[in-house]
Amino acid sequence: MPIFITQLTKEEIQRRWDLASAAKKAELRRSLRDPKVWLEQAMSLLGATIKAFCLVLVVNSVFWDQGISVPMGISFFLSLPIVALNPWQMFWRYVPLDRASAAYQRVIDELNEKL
Repeated sequence: MPIFITQLTKEEIQRRWDLASAAKKAELRRSLRDPKVWLEQAMSLLGATIKAFCLVLVVNSVFWDQGISVPMGISFFLSLPIVALNPWQMFWRYVPLDRASAAYQRVIDELNEKL
């Protein structure tokens, strides 16, 4: 059951935040030195490349369905803002930060279970 912030004192909120932030920082440092994390990051970028290529093909096929013949370069430049902005972390993610955020949440959940 979630603990509402209004039920905790300011000192308890600060203590929880300090513990969770320290866990996040330690996990981020640990993950930056882990070769498996970097392999996972490389695989994430490879997946992003495949997804971006598929998006370029979709944009090109939309033009093709309208009877407009455009070069792939134009489709690439039209899809580039979508890939660059990365909405909803659809194309890539930063694996060390994901692990650090999970460590932060794990500490918060453990503290909530103790109450």
